[in-house]
Amino acid sequence: MVGALTPLLFFGMWWVLVAPVAYGLLKRTLTLLPSEASVARAKEREREGLFFLSALGGSLKAGLPLLPALANVATLLTSSLKSDIEKVYSLLLLGAEPKQAWGVLVDDPQLGSCARAIARAQLEGRSLAIVVDRMITEVFEKTLTRSKERVKSLSVKLALPIGLCFLPSFLIGGIGPVIYSFFSSLRIF
Repeated sequence: MVGALTPLLFFGMWWVLVAPVAYGLLKRTLTLLPSEASVARAKEREREGLFFLSALGGSLKAGLPLLPALANVATLLTSSLKSDIEKVYSLLLLGAEPKQAWGVLVDDPQLGSCARAIARAQLEGRSLAIVVDRMITEVFEKTLTRSKERVKSLSVKLALPIGLCFLPSFLIGGIGPVIYSFFSSLRIF
């Protein structure tokens, strides 16, 4: 009971009204943050996207046509990308337009540009191996750039938690003894 009433001693009666609102806002903010599972799924899909492009490029360079290459690579995938590639394969197998078939991947942040480029190459009759090889280089460079940006922003994101962890110890261990020695020298207490 005393612990619950302690904020009243320091902050006054307005604390009783503000605390439930602050708790609700904090709880709502925490639900907006991504969960560990969703972050893990996104990372797995990103890794498999790079693997998919590399395997597809290798299969096409080896002389395999697009449909057998897609079928072979799709069996190697395990994330949500597998179902998307199987949809593309099924649509191409049924004779859909390349733009419609590759439209499944157009919204993907990593493979969207590759899907558009492959669809254009199919419509124009260009070599898919060359297009996919160029797209592999482009996607790897984008991924590397994105990773470097994440690392640079990490120091800014970690400043507040580290500050909150070290501030109490600094106050207690660094400033506390100075204040104690000052007041003890005055012989007030």
